Amino acid sequence: MKTKTGTDAIPARPRCRSDSVELSAHPAVVSQARLRSRLALRGWGLEEAADAVVQVVSELVGNAVEASREAGLSSGIRVTLTADEEAILIAVWDAVPLLPIPDSPDLDSEHGRGLLLVDALAEWRDVRVIPASCGGGKLVRAKIVLPQPR
Repeated sequence: MKTKTGTDAIPARPRCRSDSVELSAHPAVVSQARLRSRLALRGWGLEEAADAVVQVVSELVGNAVEASREAGLSSGIRVTLTADEEAILIAVWDAVPLLPIPDSPDLDSEHGRGLLLVDALAEWRDVRVIPASCGGGKLVRAKIVLPQPR
């Protein structure tokens, strides 16, 4: 679908699109989640948001994998992207019902900056512990606002 502005045709943004995938809790899935996110955004005509979205997906999936492995859980994780005309919502579920704790890394640390980076890229981020009666675990979400067409 295209929208006409004068004589220039520009692709219309999707009204609402969603993509979801379940992955194993293995470090290799972080790159799979990044690639799938980039491909979904390309398919939706939202490439301009890809760098921020892919970085946030990478951080949240990495955290979910690490939490699952530290807890000794073999259950998978679920990554969902939902886009409308204004923003992309990234949601990552894992089976560990513990809230992530942002680190205060020193300048030499190689780890601990993930949630700080997510907070810098996203308009907001939240975490919900899911009751055991609803499957348990936690859901971490972040909202990336789309640049508005000029």
